[in-house]
Amino acid sequence: MTRAFNTGSLALIAALSCFTFAPQAALAQKNLTAKALEGVWKVTKVVQAGVVNTNPQPSLYIFSRGYYSALRVNGSEQRTQAPAPKDPAHLTDAEKIALYNEWAPYAASAGTYEVKGDTMINHNVVAKMARAMMITEEAIISNFDGNSFVARPKPGNPNSDRQSTYTRVK
Repeated sequence: MTRAFNTGSLALIAALSCFTFAPQAALAQKNLTAKALEGVWKVTKVVQAGVVNTNPQPSLYIFSRGYYSALRVNGSEQRTQAPAPKDPAHLTDAEKIALYNEWAPYAASAGTYEVKGDTMINHNVVAKMARAMMITEEAIISNFDGNSFVARPKPGNPNSDRQSTYTRVK
């Protein structure tokens, strides 16, 4: 984007990056590099508009050699499977709506990424939503310790009040 990483893809979204960290956290933050992010991550906590969600919907973020892939379910409700259409070649309006409701919360994007200071920059190459193709998304990263970090869109993004905690998948 410059848009929220969770259309909200990276969807990376965090908080408190403007505040002073404890010396140990500040030291860990200095080790933030594109290489340090390599691996598989998932969102384990989301805070937005004062609401804390410690059980967010599934997600996987994969970073490898300058490339990333982000797959996630947005929202707080579990997705529900649409009933199988009676005639897949001729969907009814109700069947189309059911399929849309199943597909809508799912978000995906992939491309390249880089880290500059405390900012991760994602350059989308492919995305579920056509409008997200070829968009650059920026997120401020804080509290990076090698196994977790907090991220949030840069100020000015629609979801800049949203912060997400990412935890390395073991």
